[in-house]
Amino acid sequence: MKLLTTIAAVLLSISAFSQDYVEYNRGTFTQNGEQLSMEQIDDLTLLHKAGRGNFRKGNRFNRMHKNEKIRTTNNDLNLLGGVASVAAGGFFVFTGYISFFWYGDYSCPNCWGVITTGTGLCVVSYKAFSRITLSKKGCLRKRDEQFNKVADKINQAIKAAKP
Repeated sequence: MKLLTTIAAVLLSISAFSQDYVEYNRGTFTQNGEQLSMEQIDDLTLLHKAGRGNFRKGNRFNRMHKNEKIRTTNNDLNLLGGVASVAAGGFFVFTGYISFFWYGDYSCPNCWGVITTGTGLCVVSYKAFSRITLSKKGCLRKRDEQFNKVADKINQAIKAAKP
């Protein structure tokens, strides 16, 4: 009997504490079993100061899913930026390593500065290439990833606000 009472108490406490949390599943946010609109989620991100950037990114991927012209423009611009920064970054890294061999000294601060700049440009190109979505399913996958982060951040803020 004590075991049943303990299980019932645990289940009640879990349901009581989880009632205010936001859940996300395949394009819909819910709270207490009720579906929330995007405006309500936007208000929650403002209220709790959590997940604003992820919410904007998720909406951008949602728009790209619905409109092929937006997705094509996004892909073209990110491809152009990625190729340009890879070319410049690769040039700087290559120049830095050639300078090492030219001077024969690996403690050359200018060489390390050039290599660091080139590496930074390669990181920028990685970020640009990671925003390319070739298919509608890719947009949905990235949208769901961002909106799950929004729900997690809102829930963390709600949990932190509870006494």
